[in-house]
Amino acid sequence: MNRLQKFVEKGAFEEGPLRVAYALGADKLPGAQKDARWHPVNDFNAGDEILQNASLKDVFKAAITDGCAVLLPLRSMN
Repeated sequence: MNRLQKFVEKGAFEEGPLRVAYALGADKLPGAQKDARWHPVNDFNAGDEILQNASLKDVFKAAITDGCAVLLPLRSMN
């Protein structure tokens, strides 16, 4: 049985994640961007994360329905 997992996409030359994905397994992830790789977040807990950010409910729902949902991370506007 697959469970919802969190992945972050990190590039070789970027600071911080490029994208964040919630997926029902690594095989459901889209291809990584050039010079980047998907990394699993091993301590991900869907319950804890949704308590911190209730707007993730729709994202989790899409990931479960479609197999994967990808988000762009928020970056500071410096």
